[in-house]
Amino acid sequence: MTIVFALCADFVFGLGVALQVRIATEAPRSDSLRFGLLVRLARRPMWLLGILLEILGFALYAAALAHGSLVLVQPLLMLDLVFTLAICAAATRTPLAARDWAGVAATIVGVSVFLVAVAPERSSVAVAGAAGWLMFVTTAAATAGAVAIWGRRSSGIRRSTLLAIAAGLANGFMAVVTKAFAGELEHGVAQTLRSWQPYAVVVAGIFAMLVVQSAYQTGHPSIVLPTINVVDPLVSVLVGVLLFGETLTLTGFRSVAFVASIALAIAGLVVLSRNPLVQPEEVAVAEPSR
Repeated sequence: MTIVFALCADFVFGLGVALQVRIATEAPRSDSLRFGLLVRLARRPMWLLGILLEILGFALYAAALAHGSLVLVQPLLMLDLVFTLAICAAATRTPLAARDWAGVAATIVGVSVFLVAVAPERSSVAVAGAAGWLMFVTTAAATAGAVAIWGRRSSGIRRSTLLAIAAGLANGFMAVVTKAFAGELEHGVAQTLRSWQPYAVVVAGIFAMLVVQSAYQTGHPSIVLPTINVVDPLVSVLVGVLLFGETLTLTGFRSVAFVASIALAIAGLVVLSRNPLVQPEEVAVAEPSR
């Protein structure tokens, strides 16, 4: 059921992304990384629908992580861009070109090879010592915050790339605390509310939403979407191994297959993100009136 829940989350997330990217690119650049950006976007019904879908996707995602390991679930989330393109193509009745089908195939094959070759641990428990949690939280928060601020002070392609990296880091952080939250829920709602996990999820979720929307806002989805989709699972897998003791098999040929699968999936995501259906036309980002 872990894989089923993860794929359902992919579908819902993919639909939510399709709605949010187009709206976020119309927001003024000056709103980047400010809560005013979320306030402005919240006035758009289609963006709100995208957020509702994200919430539904989060519920499915938490169900996948309740027992499934980060090293299993997170790579599957790289497929959400495949669902985004498929949804947009179906909604507009636009046939996919051969290049698009190649991108779909490369992404699916890349993820599949990863899951088969490195044999990720299928289940795990989000248990770590206080020192481990403290190191993870401070390192992840400081790194994501620093990259986000650097991105806001940059422009053009560099701005898009840095904000996308920060968004991927924020999503990876969110995945880890969601794993901890999902595990705590097994002890009952009352005990969960007395723990730190649900509050960490709320704070991490707000930060991740702000950084992700700021990345979308830059208007370069061909950079932003594949970057987020790669950084997020890589960070989550690394944390799953180091913090929760999850395992990957990387001996001999498997290590070569691991590198090849990641490269193939990245190539597929780049191709998919360049399709006009998921890449709105460049918009002149408005500056606030003086």
